[in-house]
Amino acid sequence: MNTLSGDWNSRKTSYDFVIVGSGYGGAITAARIATANLNPKPSICILERGREWKPGEFPDTFDGYLKQQRSGVNPLGLYELLNYRDITVVKGNGLGGTSLVNANVALIPDEEVFTLAGWPRSLPRSELRP
Repeated sequence: MNTLSGDWNSRKTSYDFVIVGSGYGGAITAARIATANLNPKPSICILERGREWKPGEFPDTFDGYLKQQRSGVNPLGLYELLNYRDITVVKGNGLGGTSLVNANVALIPDEEVFTLAGWPRSLPRSELRP
């Protein structure tokens, strides 16, 4: 399977742009710079904390989730939890940033959400649920 990440030893000594983070913001920024009508094309380096996770490697059990907690002992763990007084934040650790874990924390809205003013009647919960 092809990889998106490059070998650390093949990096250049300098780049025109260095982007820290490969989540939604970093990926879009890199794509816009790469596809901009610039001459010469700039060199871009995207740095990310963590490793590349390929399809089939993601934990799919609670035990697997616990084993992939990011910590000092497991710095390449996929999940980082930040607990604050009013909120807990689940962050992704790896190529793709938090976009790696969004599907794991998505909530199914209550039925009432689909009856609110402004919700398109053509998209009922019963049709979206499957």
